[in-house]
Amino acid sequence: MKNTILSSKEIALTSIFACISSLSTLTTNFIPAPLPGLYAVISIPIGTILILTIRTIINRKGIATFTQLISGLISTILPGGPPVKFMIIPTWLVGGIIIDILFQTIKHPRNPRLFYGITGAIYIIPGDFILYWSFSIFLNWTWPLIFFLYGFVAIHAILGGLAGIIVPDILKRIKPEVMQN
Repeated sequence: MKNTILSSKEIALTSIFACISSLSTLTTNFIPAPLPGLYAVISIPIGTILILTIRTIINRKGIATFTQLISGLISTILPGGPPVKFMIIPTWLVGGIIIDILFQTIKHPRNPRLFYGITGAIYIIPGDFILYWSFSIFLNWTWPLIFFLYGFVAIHAILGGLAGIIVPDILKRIKPEVMQN
């Protein structure tokens, strides 16, 4: 039976990756954003690379969800990010759940670059719909659906997919170093 408790090294790695991912939401302080979500140009690729990397390094059920939880908690207290702060945690948790399900379903992908690219492209989509719903309900922002699908979902999926494609290259370089005792 596999040990279900995370080691201190696994908790430290997860926390570091989650913190770095959270810090990428600060980009809205430096980018004059005419539209909400523009910070995603930096935040989504960084977050995608970090979450897929940590899920691969620590190959345990729920690690992506746990990492997204930590990242979401930290992001709620940092400036920047979506204007509906209390929706960050559920939005990111859904993404972590999707990543964990995909990693559990497809144990050894034949083409890792394709697997990471597709995973990076789709894990953020349900969260985008949660944010769209929260923007329209809590902020009374109503955008045409076509604008939302192109302006948020498509761009976020492309950014996540492109970031996912480079994850295997990153793993080749860091996994041997990270896995040393």
